[in-house]
Amino acid sequence: MMRLIVALFGMLIASFGAFGLIRPADFVGLVRHFWATSRGAHYAAALRLALGLALLLAAADSAYPRTLTALGYLSIAGAVIILLLGHVRLAKIIEWWAQQPETAVRLWGFLALAVGIFLIAAVR
Repeated sequence: MMRLIVALFGMLIASFGAFGLIRPADFVGLVRHFWATSRGAHYAAALRLALGLALLLAAADSAYPRTLTALGYLSIAGAVIILLLGHVRLAKIIEWWAQQPETAVRLWGFLALAVGIFLIAAVR
């Protein structure tokens, strides 16, 4: 069951990555909209926590158990950092990110696409 959840997260991450790669301006608008309220930060923290736990639980049955374990702990740490930074600081970071050149946004999209595909392949 955890492998399926990780694969679904992988598809979600890959989809967002492809969107950022193909339509960077629209992707930036989506990200800005998501982080416009403190609710977005809470959702992001909850999703990172869920992904981290799923990665840790699925790691043993995966093709790359050490890598998935490390990514699981990084995801949980990311959830904690999101909560510690708070909405105001995160909104400033997102605004800074949104001002980056289109090429930088596409690179982040490519990275997300690659990570999503890796997660899917790791739990096949």
